[in-house]
Amino acid sequence: MSDIIRLIGTGFAGGMLALMIRKHRPEFALLIALVTSAIILAGTIEWLSEIMNGLRQIIEECGVDTRYFSMIAKVIGTAYITQFSAEILRDSGENAVASKIEAAGKICILALTLPVLASFMELCIGVVNSV
Repeated sequence: MSDIIRLIGTGFAGGMLALMIRKHRPEFALLIALVTSAIILAGTIEWLSEIMNGLRQIIEECGVDTRYFSMIAKVIGTAYITQFSAEILRDSGENAVASKIEAAGKICILALTLPVLASFMELCIGVVNSV
């Protein structure tokens, strides 16, 4: 609980500092926002590690192929990084570039999930052929 309060406090402090500086030095305000965002993300690494270990344990207990776990982790990571990057670009006023980053993230996620789609199609074909 104290970790999230610390991260929220960091966010508020960085946001307020960036807001005050933006009037006089907008380039420094963006830098402050980037550093604040990086600090917040770094503060979540331990949680992400715990989540990944928990998911890995669940998957091993269920007997699911670990390559699916790896793919899911990559998709989730891609989604978060894409969203984070797009929001930073929007904060700096680059909406068009943010939209392109989001589109690239969606394409990357589609590419990452192609093996699952192929496995699903093989399963469907196998079921149809066995009937």
